[in-house]
Amino acid sequence: MQVTGSNSHQYILSIRLSADGFYFALLNQKVKENDDSSTYNYKVDESLSFTANLKQAIEELEWLSYKYKAVNIELATQRFTLVPLDFFEEEHAETLFYQNFQKVDNEVVEYNVLQKNNAVVVYGIDKVLLALIYHTFPEAHLKVQAAALIDRLSLLNRKTEQKQMLCVVGKDCMTIVVMEGHHLLYGNSFHCTHTTDRMYYALYVWKLLGLDQTADEMLLACNTTDSEEIKMELEKYISNIKPVDNCFDLETAEL
Repeated sequence: MQVTGSNSHQYILSIRLSADGFYFALLNQKVKENDDSSTYNYKVDESLSFTANLKQAIEELEWLSYKYKAVNIELATQRFTLVPLDFFEEEHAETLFYQNFQKVDNEVVEYNVLQKNNAVVVYGIDKVLLALIYHTFPEAHLKVQAAALIDRLSLLNRKTEQKQMLCVVGKDCMTIVVMEGHHLLYGNSFHCTHTTDRMYYALYVWKLLGLDQTADEMLLACNTTDSEEIKMELEKYISNIKPVDNCFDLETAEL
């Protein structure tokens, strides 16, 4: 990597934390035309907890200890719920969240406000993991993956009124976000590990929201072993399917 302890303040560090693995991206915006950026995929140890894997990565990768211009962190989790901004009250965030999820030990409820989409993403995160993140990156901007995906899809759709569905397929879950122009229509995550289940959820949401098979578009981010099978099966029903990187341009996006 080109980044060093003496020049790291010129770079933005973006991190995606997922059970599938960790993804790191470094970008120097001042010399963007020279493509002064780097990416790194970190394979997690499935026998360790999420928090233990991050601690191990921090110990192994020296450049994570550098001081950066900004640090953006995206957390992939199924434990999130969407709330209209007009009805959201911070003191009731935990109550709203646990109306949809069972309580688990050592969890704290956080939220991301999506002002442009008039929504709030309320999510749960392990207390020890949260403490480790802010101990290592004190000024980090932390977003749950669903919030980051909504922001990015909203930016893509600024100049169009078509409906667009983004499906991000992970090892054991699939997150779906749907926009019409810059308006958020839907956001949810489903636990699924087989092609048939992934097909069911994607096509169910597509039909539920009345997307057009020929006019509307699906963005498909998938790096599972059955990614090609998923795409081929979906193409039987949807004409416009565009494969995108699983990190959805994380290295250039503002999380």
